[in-house]
Amino acid sequence: MSHSVTDRESVSRGAEDAPEPGMAALPAMRRIELIPIVPEPGIAPPDEGPSPSPRPDSVWRRYGLFLGLVALPVVLAILYFGLIAADIFISEAKFLVRSSVRNGGSNLSMMLQSESMSRAADETYAVAEYMLSRDAAAALAKTAGLREIMDRSEADLFSRYPGFLDKQNEEQFYRAYRRMVDVTTDGSSGISTLVVRAYRPEDATALANALLKTAETFVNRLNVRSNADAVKFSETMVKEAQARLLDVETRLADYRNTQLVVDPEKESSQSLAMLGKMATEIARLEATLSQQMAMAPESPANAPLRERIAAYRAEMQKQQKNVVGGANSIASKLQGYELLVVERELAAKALAATSAALENARQEAQSQRIYLQTITDPNLPDQALQPKRLLGIIVVAFLALCIYWIVRSLIINTLEHQA
Repeated sequence: MSHSVTDRESVSRGAEDAPEPGMAALPAMRRIELIPIVPEPGIAPPDEGPSPSPRPDSVWRRYGLFLGLVALPVVLAILYFGLIAADIFISEAKFLVRSSVRNGGSNLSMMLQSESMSRAADETYAVAEYMLSRDAAAALAKTAGLREIMDRSEADLFSRYPGFLDKQNEEQFYRAYRRMVDVTTDGSSGISTLVVRAYRPEDATALANALLKTAETFVNRLNVRSNADAVKFSETMVKEAQARLLDVETRLADYRNTQLVVDPEKESSQSLAMLGKMATEIARLEATLSQQMAMAPESPANAPLRERIAAYRAEMQKQQKNVVGGANSIASKLQGYELLVVERELAAKALAATSAALENARQEAQSQRIYLQTITDPNLPDQALQPKRLLGIIVVAFLALCIYWIVRSLIINTLEHQA
């Protein structure tokens, strides 16, 4: 063997290097050489075993992640969009919700009011929300055969209602309806776009027309409700104004009975006129008395003049006390009376204004204030626009690749941290 040959060579080299007799022994320098061991032909090395055979699951371990996250979704997408997904036809219509505005200023112009049209922003969003509501779906189910349209033979298993996985109830029905109908509103122009999807072209057009009619019925209900509310509010205001005026009249009558006065303002005017006449008469009598005293001081006519003047002065003072001064004077009664009169005038004006508003509300209730105006009628589609089959497959493939690379990176990072 190779090991024995090496040992013999080492012994012979040791004998040659031995010191001669009589000489001092020198430390021996030993050289070690590394000699490769070459196996003899036909004999296998003892530490090598048979070569391992490849495991049957090595392919799945190596490519299983790609097959599960990329290949399988793409194959399923090809099968769905190529063989299962049904053609969907789209009908589109545009409409605008407008309201009439009355232009009026003075009383004369209110009788000859002119109407102008303007965009009704709040009503536009209300109509759009109604079209997407459960009430609209229920109305279409009664009038347009919506449930039959959803269950056409052209529909596929995943989009039809009821589907093989869906329960036949109102919630699933409404979800299927929301997949078929869409309404968008342009905030700047106020124009709303109605999009209806169906499995047949005539179904899409018929459903869009029926939905527009249902929305118009909803707008008419809004008109009736707003007109009824306006008339009811005006009637309430008229009743309140009448009650206010009646209360003021009652308090004014009580004031007259308690103060024993009908119209203090007129009575004060009469009293002032009487005082003026008395003052004029007193001045005339005093002038006459002065003239007679100058001409005949001892005349018997002077005494009656003095008595008349004194009587006029006494009556004048009495009338003055009746007009001003004291708790029972006309002046003390006039303040409370004037306040009640002013309040009565305000109540009467309020009653007149509310009565005019009520008449105006009744006139407006006879006319339509909100309109649904169709800009473009629903079209009859001649080509299925959905689904986008090639685009759907590409999107699925792209998303599957993204998920595959994310999961693969996470697995590699996890294995590196464990190592």
